[in-house]
Amino acid sequence: MTLPEHSQKLMQCLVSEDKLELIQLERNLTVAKCLSAPILLNQKSNEKALIKMIFLIVKRFNDLVNVSRKMNEDQMIDLSADLFDRFGGESMDDILLFFKMARSGEFGDFYRLDSIVILSWLPKYFDLKIQAREDEMKNERNTRQRLEDEAVKNHVPDEKAKAYLEELSKKLKTVGKNKEVTRTDNPLFSYDAYILSLRQSVKTMPDKELKTMLENTSKNQHPQVYDILNDEFETRLAKFVAEDIPEINEMKNDKSNNKRKRHHKNGN
Repeated sequence: MTLPEHSQKLMQCLVSEDKLELIQLERNLTVAKCLSAPILLNQKSNEKALIKMIFLIVKRFNDLVNVSRKMNEDQMIDLSADLFDRFGGESMDDILLFFKMARSGEFGDFYRLDSIVILSWLPKYFDLKIQAREDEMKNERNTRQRLEDEAVKNHVPDEKAKAYLEELSKKLKTVGKNKEVTRTDNPLFSYDAYILSLRQSVKTMPDKELKTMLENTSKNQHPQVYDILNDEFETRLAKFVAEDIPEINEMKNDKSNNKRKRHHKNGN
């Protein structure tokens, strides 16, 4: 299996030590651009060639930096194999950019070169890749949302849909608005209207209902209501005083008992 075209170009530059072309390749690289580069895991059949490319990148880095302790060839070979495994989910471009950033001091100062020092920089670079992936996903979501919004905005509904939307809009504008004015002559909302209504309705009120209302009405708290009920009660007593009607007799007895109870209570 042959290397991808991009990797072939990088290999050619590394083998021929075309320094100017390598510099140009490095300058064009960004963490975001590396997201679309082919990852190493998908090129397992070219493992030896890829490790050789990594070795050439490591050797170039080793030659360019000015520190007192550098790596020998065996150390660089071992490191190249380790980097192939560590960057399995990344690309060759990532490795090239990684060493460019290290050479620029973006991972901090260093005074020697060995596997421990170089591998300690990996978490910092991988954090940058994670952030770049998150930014890319966010941009994709924003782009998709913008396209959907534009599609909705540019959509032309048919006549039936327009009529429905207009009707719905009118209904929504009236939500929360009470067009009815509370009537002051409504017994539910006016005490005076209730008293007036009671004067009329008490005349046709059944005897038992009249009796119950009178018993449950406090003269102190609702004197007007009590007087209306009591007047009707007394009127009915006077009208049927000569008649032997059980309901009336019961009402008379209850009224007498209530008076005695109140008298006895006041006497105590």
